[in-house]
Amino acid sequence: MWGSWDTDAWTLDVEGGKFADMDKIQPINLEGQYYASRGPLPIPPSEQGQPVIFQAGGGSEGLELAGSYASGVYANPFDIESAREHRQALRQSAIRFSRNPDDIKMYAGFMFSLASTEEEALERRRQLMSFNPEEIPSRVRYLGSMVGLPLSIGLVDIDQPLATDMLKNAYANPMDPRSIRALKLLKQGLSIRDVLAHGVINYHPVVAGTPVQVADFLEEWFLAGACDGFSVVPDIAYDGVADFVDLVVPILQDRGLFHREYEGKTLRENMGVPYQYGRLK
Repeated sequence: MWGSWDTDAWTLDVEGGKFADMDKIQPINLEGQYYASRGPLPIPPSEQGQPVIFQAGGGSEGLELAGSYASGVYANPFDIESAREHRQALRQSAIRFSRNPDDIKMYAGFMFSLASTEEEALERRRQLMSFNPEEIPSRVRYLGSMVGLPLSIGLVDIDQPLATDMLKNAYANPMDPRSIRALKLLKQGLSIRDVLAHGVINYHPVVAGTPVQVADFLEEWFLAGACDGFSVVPDIAYDGVADFVDLVVPILQDRGLFHREYEGKTLRENMGVPYQYGRLK
């Protein structure tokens, strides 16, 4: 569809009353097993040719889809090692489909809560939890499944550390990579509420701390080759985005990790991926 217009078909001849050269706009006559389209696309190409293709989802089919077509990939690894492995698998997939591995960028999701101290950031997360008290019982039970314990409100006091006798039977669920961190925090003597505040059951790594701590996390992952960038998830959009831009981004700029000016006018240029219009060759 995106290649159905020649790149110079859009004339915008106002005086001549000609929007486009119709001889340069062709049907595509797509016929597939589940869908068909005569085409062409009813809009002209943009400055970047066509929109950048993003992919999300793992597994062998996800890798194949990303390696074939994607320029950007949303991923949710929980630690540096698994992130590095995922990124490398994506790059290898691109090579298998005769693409330059640098033309596929992996963006690791991460969530943050910012404050002037780590304790204030954790308190912010505790307050956010308190806004949805009906979710706390299920979160406590889920945490229990991660560490092999029958945790529930009433059975344990979530504002106190777990009893030593109970912790003796705890183990990290091998089916959940988040479990290792959850068990570590429980063994450090944190209460269940505080362990949950650290984001151990979130689907992205969570950093609750100062702007420097958040910048340190991003720098560590990036320099380790664990990702090409990040999918930034604030705890709440109301002030989270502004705080990240105003407090974290300048630190990354000072460290030479984030640009001060955009490289181009389009998303494609700023991602550093090649121009594309129509089918991948």
